[in-house]
Amino acid sequence: MLKRYAILAYGAIGTMVDVGLMVLGSLLVGLSVAVLLGGFGLVEVTAGTFSTGEMLISAIVLSVVGLFCLGVAAEGPLGRGRRLVGFTVWEVGIGRTLAVFVAGLASLLLYDFFVGLLEWVPSPLYKGVEGFRAVGIAGMTVMPLLGVPLSLLVRSAPDRDAWVRQADIPVLFVVWTVTAMIILT
Repeated sequence: MLKRYAILAYGAIGTMVDVGLMVLGSLLVGLSVAVLLGGFGLVEVTAGTFSTGEMLISAIVLSVVGLFCLGVAAEGPLGRGRRLVGFTVWEVGIGRTLAVFVAGLASLLLYDFFVGLLEWVPSPLYKGVEGFRAVGIAGMTVMPLLGVPLSLLVRSAPDRDAWVRQADIPVLFVVWTVTAMIILT
């Protein structure tokens, strides 16, 4: 019995950390594109004016960190196609709820660590650090209350809609991303 729940915990934490990394990576890559477009004057940004060097360095750093997060997520349990099978919907729900809370807490702890180190960086990079906070808050609040229940609803689709069951992870990603973007703005 202990081995069974250890497998569930490992799978749930791996899944939630991967989804969190995908959300953070997407957020940072999108922010780097916005910094580039704002730096070249193609769109209006509220971050203020900054030199070409600050703009390029900020965009490069944000995109590299974002792509690193996406790469790590691709190598995790989701990238290998690992899914939680053999568990009831309730077991998966409880495991994912606890795991998303832990992933959100870890993101907030990383934010607390980075915010002290990077207070002097240009505003786009500091906004990228704020992404850790947004992902952490979304992971600890909205995901256990909305994201995980929606994914369980999708996962427990009837047999005639078996293809819908494969969308439980994208549901988690969409809810977490939209919530993090709302928190970040």
